[in-house]
Amino acid sequence: MFPTRDIRNPYSVLIEDVVKLHLAALGERELKDALERFRDQIQSNRVMSYIKDINSLVSILEARNVLNPQNVDALLEISKIVDRPLAARRIEDYKKHREIVIHPPSPVLPAKQEIKMTRQDSRDKLTDKVFTEVAKRLGQDVLTFARVLPFDFSENELQTLKSQHKGDLQETTMQVLRLFRQRNPDVDHIQTIMQALNTIKRSEIRRKIEPIVSPDPRCS
Repeated sequence: MFPTRDIRNPYSVLIEDVVKLHLAALGERELKDALERFRDQIQSNRVMSYIKDINSLVSILEARNVLNPQNVDALLEISKIVDRPLAARRIEDYKKHREIVIHPPSPVLPAKQEIKMTRQDSRDKLTDKVFTEVAKRLGQDVLTFARVLPFDFSENELQTLKSQHKGDLQETTMQVLRLFRQRNPDVDHIQTIMQALNTIKRSEIRRKIEPIVSPDPRCS
């Protein structure tokens, strides 16, 4: 016969375990100490007078929302006040389990996937450096450069980009390059930029970015 699995609400199971098993036989003095600790939260002497055992104390704390499935610290504190280490351990286990459910550990990526992501990060950083160098040097040729990139910039879009940055050609170029990357995620951005620079006869910029893309090993 297969063992049965408890499919009840974990919080309900916790309350039943702790209250009925670990805290069931509280003495009068222990209950009074626990009550005094939560007097401010209960906020009523009349209600305090109705609490005759741990069950009624737990019910009142739940009604005041001091104790709930998201926060069982009050129950943990009672366990410590009355010196019930097994109850405290059971509550700590519940808290750890709930934390894992809410914040599961990040999955460990397979080694090949980690390598692939690292390479992509390195390529993105390299592309950013090339973008910065091109933006710094392109100047007035930014619109000509944008027109030869392999995606359609409308003339209205180009003029809007230029006017948005109020004559700041470096920032206009950066915006063109960002849009190029965003709209063409799967192309080799660096190679495409170098070809476009050749097309508009700005090969001196290409020569400036070549050492960034392929640094001289003698300098390393």
